[in-house]
Amino acid sequence: MKKKNRLIQKPDLPDQLAPIKINKLTDQSFYEMGTVNEGIGPVHVEDVQFEQIHFKDVTFTDTELPFSQWLDIIFDHCDLSGSQLNDARFSRVEFRNCKLAGTDFDRAVMHDVTWTDCQAPYVLCSLTELRDVQFENCLLKGANFIDASQNNLQLGNSDIEDVQFTGTSLENVDLSRCRFTHLHIEEADLRGVVIAPEQAAGFIEVFGVKVKD
Repeated sequence: MKKKNRLIQKPDLPDQLAPIKINKLTDQSFYEMGTVNEGIGPVHVEDVQFEQIHFKDVTFTDTELPFSQWLDIIFDHCDLSGSQLNDARFSRVEFRNCKLAGTDFDRAVMHDVTWTDCQAPYVLCSLTELRDVQFENCLLKGANFIDASQNNLQLGNSDIEDVQFTGTSLENVDLSRCRFTHLHIEEADLRGVVIAPEQAAGFIEVFGVKVKD
């Protein structure tokens, strides 16, 4: 019997939020309850906390926010490409129609995070904890999920061509709707993965089996 996935929690934000400005980020600063519509960066600060914020059409330029914390956040049509968010913590966060090319989430912790219609090629999620995380219709080409841990990782119909899953167990992960021809993955990491019948031939070489024409 297929394991039933836990329902991923949505960000808990009030219906009405007043605009706020984030223009002088400092280490350990705290922002809450508002909408942000202006660009952020260049900046490098640590241990910043954001809570109940809706980022709309925000470009993060040369932004380095390691060890930051994000609780009940919506990123809507934002550009976080190249941002450094390593060792950050995300809880009840949504990325909607965002650009995240090469964004660094290495060693981050993600709980109840959804990514929808995002362009995230070469995104970095190595050694990242992915618990109740969903990607739907996302471009993840060339992404790194090396030595990550996952529980209820959902990849939907995303493009995962040439993604690195080495050292990351895909047990109970459904790849049947994903688009790909090649993945970087080891035999042990494939145990328990869910695939479509037409995808089976593509995994044969991982097990050392040769198909004769």
